[in-house]
Amino acid sequence: MNTLELKPGDKIGVFFYDDRRGTKATIEEVDNISPTGIVTLKSGTRYTSKGKEIGALGDPTYLCTVEKAQSVIDKAAQRQQQNEEEYKAYLTSPEGRRDKAAALAVQAAIKVLNQYGWYADVEGHMDVMEAEIEQIIKKYLSEHEPTS
Repeated sequence: MNTLELKPGDKIGVFFYDDRRGTKATIEEVDNISPTGIVTLKSGTRYTSKGKEIGALGDPTYLCTVEKAQSVIDKAAQRQQQNEEEYKAYLTSPEGRRDKAAALAVQAAIKVLNQYGWYADVEGHMDVMEAEIEQIIKKYLSEHEPTS
């Protein structure tokens, strides 16, 4: 990518990653271009003439075409929609309903204990008790069918 061809106000893709973590890219606007090709975006992020982020903490981002960024954004949206559909299907399954009911029951029990003065303690006894309550409730739910 030749950054010297860009002009202030142009749209440019910013590529983050496309790997096991998922996919992420954005489309940003160019604010300034130096004579040496250093690009500054409206967000204040600066990129070298080769498109690599300057002063990145951790993994640097890279400039890319708007088309590539849009395809990565679409891929991320598709993956998110698929995950939401899988989660909704899980919640409607018997296992999902049991897990959700158990989690809400444990949450309610801990909330009531906290409301009446038994707070999470330093030694972690409340965490152990929370796990034990969850096991008891899950055992009960696995042995009995819902009434409705």
